[in-house]
Amino acid sequence: MVVAEHWSPYQAPTSYPEGTQLHIIVDGDTLWAISGQYLENPYLWPQLWDANRYIDDPHLIYPGDPVMLPDVDMVRPGDVAGEPGAAAGPGGTAGGPGGTGAAGAGGAAGPGAGPGGGQAGAGGPLGPTFYPAYEEQTIACAGFYAENEDDTFRIIGTEEGDSKVGYAVGDIMYLGRGTNQGVHAGNRFYVQRLIDFSWGMDGRHVRRTGAVVVLAAQADSSMAEIVASCTEMQVGDYLTPFSPIPVPLLPRQPAATRLTPETGEMRGEIVASLEEITTLGEGYLVSINVGENDGVVPGNLFTVFRYVHPDAPRKVLGELAVLTVQQEHATAKIMESYDFMVVGDLIELK
Repeated sequence: MVVAEHWSPYQAPTSYPEGTQLHIIVDGDTLWAISGQYLENPYLWPQLWDANRYIDDPHLIYPGDPVMLPDVDMVRPGDVAGEPGAAAGPGGTAGGPGGTGAAGAGGAAGPGAGPGGGQAGAGGPLGPTFYPAYEEQTIACAGFYAENEDDTFRIIGTEEGDSKVGYAVGDIMYLGRGTNQGVHAGNRFYVQRLIDFSWGMDGRHVRRTGAVVVLAAQADSSMAEIVASCTEMQVGDYLTPFSPIPVPLLPRQPAATRLTPETGEMRGEIVASLEEITTLGEGYLVSINVGENDGVVPGNLFTVFRYVHPDAPRKVLGELAVLTVQQEHATAKIMESYDFMVVGDLIELK
């Protein structure tokens, strides 16, 4: 099966084995829409992207490129209790040579884009159903434990001068690198800030403040516009390359209870609260001390527990789901809590 010649910045496969199910992208397509059309659930777009990793940015796809359709368990339309919001899904098709290629319907250029509030419902006949762990914007804005952060590329000023302290979408920022350092018009960056833990824990965590797109670049500096905000951006915040963050899909299954036996699988502990509180419960974000080096991936579920007596069974406190992964840590959301949780509580892979 041969793909017709066309222009694309991506290095897509030019042929596939006979029998491969393909969709050829047309103008206006999004991975969200393609997933809804073929997989019968738009929330499965991360699986669609994972099967077509030649696509560098799921928010920008190009007419003529092939999309291989993976074989996955599906949530049927009747199982979806809620409609996607207006900012749903990864972005749309982009323009060809000579233009920047605006995001298409349902798309966006920064971490603010994502599925809406709809959630998958109870199981279908084809196997386990899935639901998104969190909104895409919240995941993109989530903090994480600082590991060897390079914070040397910084915002050095703004178009407003000293008239403001905090900045948001639409404001113009001046960056401390330019073409000599590999920064060019059209580049996108996350903007972040290192925060010292102030509630009894060692180390620092990263707070993401938003994202910018470079409008123009000089030799050693550049000008960028804020295109997404998580919190107010400030002069001195540092930049890292933008990389889309898929929303993990979680299997709909019963949560752990006091009767759930220990699995003997990977263990770790909650090492930091990413909220300004010490007593944690459902919905809060935490950092755990297992990560990519341990085989952790987004979507992993962990039972949270503690031992209250040396000769008694463990006390199950709830469970959490991994949102993003670093080398030695991961950021997770507490999905269920039966009692309060604190830093130092133990976790075990379900």
